[in-house]
Amino acid sequence: MNPTIKKLVARWSEFEDLTRATAVLEWDQEVNLPEGGSPARGNHLATLAGVAHEKIVSPAFKTALHEANKTRRLSLKEQAMVREAKREHQRASKIPAALVQEVARAESRGLDAWKNARRTNRWREFANQLHELVRLKRRVADAVGYRHLPYDALLDVFEPDATVKELDPLLGEVREATIPLVRKVRASKRRPNRRILTQKYPADGQMAFGRMVVEAMGFDFARGRIDLSTHPFCSGFDRGDVRLTTRIHENDLRSCLFGVIHEAGHGLYEQGLDPKLVRTPIGHAVSLGIHESQSRMWENIVGRSQPFWRHFLPKLRRVFPTQLKGVKLADFHFAINEVTPSFIRVEADEVTYNLHVILRYEIEKGLLDGTIKTKDLPAVWNGKMQELLGVTPRRDSEGVLQDIHWAMGLFGYFPTYSLGNLYSAQLFDKAKKAIPDLGDQIGKGNLTPLRNWLIKNVHRPGRTFSAAELVRRASGQKPSPRAFVAYVNRKYGELYDL
Repeated sequence: MNPTIKKLVARWSEFEDLTRATAVLEWDQEVNLPEGGSPARGNHLATLAGVAHEKIVSPAFKTALHEANKTRRLSLKEQAMVREAKREHQRASKIPAALVQEVARAESRGLDAWKNARRTNRWREFANQLHELVRLKRRVADAVGYRHLPYDALLDVFEPDATVKELDPLLGEVREATIPLVRKVRASKRRPNRRILTQKYPADGQMAFGRMVVEAMGFDFARGRIDLSTHPFCSGFDRGDVRLTTRIHENDLRSCLFGVIHEAGHGLYEQGLDPKLVRTPIGHAVSLGIHESQSRMWENIVGRSQPFWRHFLPKLRRVFPTQLKGVKLADFHFAINEVTPSFIRVEADEVTYNLHVILRYEIEKGLLDGTIKTKDLPAVWNGKMQELLGVTPRRDSEGVLQDIHWAMGLFGYFPTYSLGNLYSAQLFDKAKKAIPDLGDQIGKGNLTPLRNWLIKNVHRPGRTFSAAELVRRASGQKPSPRAFVAYVNRKYGELYDL
């Protein structure tokens, strides 16, 4: 490595260690923290956020970046390190340290308020905290700056270089393709047997089976773990410490099972990053859209496929022999792929899922530009649910209070879920061409060929390339909805005899 890049990486490593330590405290806040610990945890997080901010904007970091930036004959990866360090430094330099700490405290308070509001189904307990978070995020957007809309400044954190101008037509195309497909499915006379999945499935058995599946996917439990939380998530503090969470409903097999497959998809990405790039500016996932492409691919394209269950259904039947007695593969496959408008995003089928994302994306934009007021959010939410999905939540806990993201200040995150769906279809199409017998391998329970292809083409590059360039290099085409639209129309056309 070039000596000037080594100096830059040494400075970067200090900043990264602090952000990773913050992430550990955030994981603990979700999984272990007693209720009385929330106020103190807010102070811990604010202090760490302030110190990390000081590191990335310090004169020493600026000098190291300046020296690296004027160095010639850098390798492709070294050039990328400079680019990503510069991006982080310039953004952080525009945000006052006091605002960084104020946001961190507000996010901790917001998370605590959301948990209570969701548990008691009382929107008012969260409304004031959300109003404050939106106000602070507008201040962040104004500080960072943007060309067109304040939302762009927040979106850039999760999907670098993406803008509303680019996303609107992309998601508009998905919306226009999805609504007619949902109508055709609802008009079909074919219906799966829901009872297959909604009998009582004891929690211990669900967790044991989920663990077995993600081990088969290649998730390394010597470098990771699974816990329970209110909202499933994955945290990667290092390639050697990747933590998944899920939740269990004993009367719905899908929640834990597909939740843990989804989060393991994220986990495989974290464990598959290049060890040579650890603690450098490019040793991370390139974007959350790419991250979601991994989780959505494993959860849906693989985990809800018939070849997958040809291998795993007999194993699941051994765990739940009474519940699955006499259940045929085709019937089980149809049941786990039922398309029906529902209230909860994380448990939505893969056809209607993007409509849930579009709803949140439209609301976020409105909150940031002031056209939607936080006090009106439950009514706005319910109206959009009716418009897009034809259902109206019966209570706020299954409506506006269901997601953790806004409580954590993650405005600009939601559209990455739909980008992940689009990327996943493109990448899987290419993987099938690269591995001609991929379907047969999955049907035998051999998931290693797919995992290895993803490690090489998606995980190892880290942030060497932009998300769009990574997709183009891995799939041979620029990002587009075409592969995903073709995939869902083909799959659900066959299932529902359209």
